[in-house]
Amino acid sequence: MLPYTAEIFQLSTEIPHLGHLPPPALTVTAVSPVCGSRITLSVRLAAGRVERFAWEVEACALGQASAALIGKRVIGWGASEINETAQALETLLKSTDSLPDTYDWLAPLIPARAVPQRHGSVLLPLRVFQKAF
Repeated sequence: MLPYTAEIFQLSTEIPHLGHLPPPALTVTAVSPVCGSRITLSVRLAAGRVERFAWEVEACALGQASAALIGKRVIGWGASEINETAQALETLLKSTDSLPDTYDWLAPLIPARAVPQRHGSVLLPLRVFQKAF
């Protein structure tokens, strides 16, 4: 299976919340050391949860697709949801096991298993939120 599927390319054009928030938003940047993908996140947290965010995403199509999937769901998440989703995504990338139903929305990223050098880019949207927390 080729990693750059039509669904990956479509998702890469659907990244929500592009841009940045004005202060007093917290701003953090995460970079994948293997491929150089970069995300700069501006986020406002309230009661330990993501209230608002915007980001600049410079990544391959797989990283952009991941940002689209995460960006559509992350508002309202706290650190535990972000960490659990990051663990589920790591497992998805490193194993051939099927996804738990809770994370079936990550299925479009299964083709990324074939390109380990892009795993950092796929995980980057969650890593930047982990850095913010």
